[in-house]
Amino acid sequence: MNEPLWGVREVEHLTEGDVLDGAFECLRRIWQREDALDGKVVAGREYRTRLLEYELTRQYPGLYEGLVNQVGNHPLTEMKDGCGVIMDALSLREGFQLEQELSAEFDWEVSFDWAAVEALPTETEFIADAWFGANGGKQASMKHDDVAYIGEPEVPQLHGTDPEYVWSRFPDKRLHSAQEGKYTITELREVYEEAKELLIEIVNESAHDEFLVTSDHGYVNFSGNNPYRLSEEHEEILKDKFSGRFREVENSGLLRKLEEDDITVRNDDYFMVRGHYDWTTRSASSKITHGGVSLTEVMTPALSIKTNEVSV
Repeated sequence: MNEPLWGVREVEHLTEGDVLDGAFECLRRIWQREDALDGKVVAGREYRTRLLEYELTRQYPGLYEGLVNQVGNHPLTEMKDGCGVIMDALSLREGFQLEQELSAEFDWEVSFDWAAVEALPTETEFIADAWFGANGGKQASMKHDDVAYIGEPEVPQLHGTDPEYVWSRFPDKRLHSAQEGKYTITELREVYEEAKELLIEIVNESAHDEFLVTSDHGYVNFSGNNPYRLSEEHEEILKDKFSGRFREVENSGLLRKLEEDDITVRNDDYFMVRGHYDWTTRSASSKITHGGVSLTEVMTPALSIKTNEVSV
């Protein structure tokens, strides 16, 4: 029997609470499996993720409008003390794994929630600009004394400010190998383990005992089957008008058609591909990407860690 997309607990969240919180719990059901990132099962997990979003949009037509409305006011902007760890492109998939493993392996208080990205499109330059007035983590560290940038899988001496921010180029640096045709599905577990070890080192090196671990954006992974289908007309328009999952607005009947037919979403000056629509491009070897509006791109992990002893 196929594993259902939701159980009683998830249905309660979907019907009695906010649909996005319900979607978060459904994604937890998919990605909390211990082997979820292993090569033998990850394609199936990705298919279930796409199928979940496909079914939710059928039952909740306002899903994307609600998702876009959540953008901004990320908890990172509300920090008064502690350490904010930004792990570039860390998604909910890895977040569910971190929640379970860090709780089991350390005497830490760990809690996990989600937060919408700070800005759209779901590309680093837009989020870094909204957070730090920069177009990336490295530039943010050059502009702000309280931002440390990690471009290699090793932790330099941290600044010790309060609050303190650490921007890690990982796991995105490894994930971007997908766009160079170097990605294989069996490596996703290795990418996660590398990011996890880096996070543990950051926590150990920091002078703080409270951490918010999050990311600038998530990603879509087109490994496996896809319930999203494009007509020939829509695919030709996307090939002609889009080089990735977003583009600037222009006065075009073809672009308006994509929006009217619910293939794209418009937000301010950009059109973004919604959901998990995929089309053949010159970089067809790339399976992992971002820039659009989907649950796994816009919903980012908000992992809270307290390393001090918890009072009873």
